[in-house]
Amino acid sequence: MAPGESTVASNGVGSYGLTIKAILVPLLTRPTVAKVIKYTVYSALCINFLLYVIDDYQAFRAALPPGAPFGEILTQFSTSIDMFAWLGLVFLFELETYQLPDEAWETFIPIILKVLRTICYVMIAFSAWGYYVETMDYYDVTPVETTNGVCDLADQGIWLQYNVIDYEEITSENCADMTDGSQLWQAAGEVSVMDSWMLGHGRWLGWIDVLNAVTWLIVVFLIEVEVWLQSHDRFSSKSLQRVRVAKTGFYLILIGNAVIWAVNAYPLYAWDAFLWIFGFWAIELNLAEWEQERLAELRAANATS
Repeated sequence: MAPGESTVASNGVGSYGLTIKAILVPLLTRPTVAKVIKYTVYSALCINFLLYVIDDYQAFRAALPPGAPFGEILTQFSTSIDMFAWLGLVFLFELETYQLPDEAWETFIPIILKVLRTICYVMIAFSAWGYYVETMDYYDVTPVETTNGVCDLADQGIWLQYNVIDYEEITSENCADMTDGSQLWQAAGEVSVMDSWMLGHGRWLGWIDVLNAVTWLIVVFLIEVEVWLQSHDRFSSKSLQRVRVAKTGFYLILIGNAVIWAVNAYPLYAWDAFLWIFGFWAIELNLAEWEQERLAELRAANATS
C-alpha cells in the first residue's frame, strides 16, 4: 500500500499490548500453519453459508404464505444475505491486506475494492435492519383463540414454531404432542404460530442477533480505520493502539454472543459465530504481518539514510 508520513515505534516493532494481535502474532513464526488454518476457516465459512441458505429457505416456506410481498421474503432471507455480504467482505479484506502486490495499488484496483466493499456494507446494514424487523415481529403478535389447543389448527397448512429455526406443520397426527396447552400467538403476516415460551425466547434471541450485527459493523469499521492508519505508517500512534484495544473488547462481545447461542441449544449459530471470529482474526494476522514487513522496510530505509 502507498505509504504516507512514517511514524515508527521506537523499538522497531508494533505495540500490541492487551489486544487480540498479541495472541495471533506468534503464528507468524509458523507461516505454513497459519495459512492452513486461515484457508480451512475460509472453506468452512463457505460451507456454512450454504447451510444458512437451506435454513432460511425452510423457514421461509413455514413462515410466509404464498404471494408474500418481496420485502418480507428478503427479510426472511436476511441471514443468507448477511452471510453472502460478509463472505465478500472477508474476500476483499484478504485481497487488500495479503494477496495483492504493492504495484496493484497504483492502478484502478483500489477504486474497485472500495466500490465492492461499499456494496457489501449496504447489504450488511440491510441485514442488520432485517434482524431488527424480525425481532419486532415478536412484539406484533395476536393471540390465537382455540378450544382444543393446537389441534384446532391441524391440517390447515399452519406450522408451529419450536425455536428460532425449527418449525413443524400441524397435522391431526402430531398435534396432540406439540405443546403443553399454553396460549398460542401469531405474528403479523405469518402463517406459523408459537406458544408463550417461544414468544419470550424469540424476543430474547432476536435482540442478541441485533447486538451481534451492530457489533460486527463496529468491528469492521475499526478494521477500516486500522488499515488506513497502517497504510499511512502510523504504527506508533495512540490512535492505532486505541483501535486495537477497542476491537478486542468488541470481539469479546461477539464471543459472549456465541456462548449464548451455544447454551440455548443453537450449536450451528455458535459454531458459525466462532468461524466468523476466526475468519476476521485471519485478517488481523494479515495486518500484523503487513505491519512487520513495513516496519522492516522503514528500518532499512532509516539505516541507509
